Amino acid sequence: MFELMLMRHAKSDWSSHCADIDRALNDRGRKDAVRMGFLLNEKNIVPDRIVVSAAQRTQETAELLLTSLPVPKKNIVIDKQLYLADRETLCEIIELYAIADQRLLVLAHNPGMDDLVSYLASKRPPLSASGKLMTTCAVACFRVESVGVLNKLGQCELKHLFRPGEIADNE
Repeated sequence: MFELMLMRHAKSDWSSHCADIDRALNDRGRKDAVRMGFLLNEKNIVPDRIVVSAAQRTQETAELLLTSLPVPKKNIVIDKQLYLADRETLCEIIELYAIADQRLLVLAHNPGMDDLVSYLASKRPPLSASGKLMTTCAVACFRVESVGVLNKLGQCELKHLFRPGEIADNE
């Protein structure tokens, strides 16, 4: 068994004219990433390893999370395959990095994150007030029996789903 955290990058800045992979976070995104790191640390949901997409916005999200999370730099991996990965690719990457009795955080993009969270969850995950599942900077935490269940519909227990818009200001 292992724990899997699936996180969508924080809100990015669409005002700059650059390649999609080079887009940075906007002010709200930076604030949300810091708040999410603080929340995860407060709830003692700290990953042992983080695998991050090569996109600027995911790497910046990871850096801001680490201001609150005690994860050694050596336990952070940038995997180019995560950039805009679909559900099948995400599962393959998780299989590569998952270790029994540890917590793995995968930080990537939609629509892959939405698809994977919906696919893994044994019960239908709740949507946000705006009707979205993995909003920017959302984190879904699963208990996974083994990597073998990643390719089977609805076989994982969704323990937590945190969204920045649902975090109280005092948390």
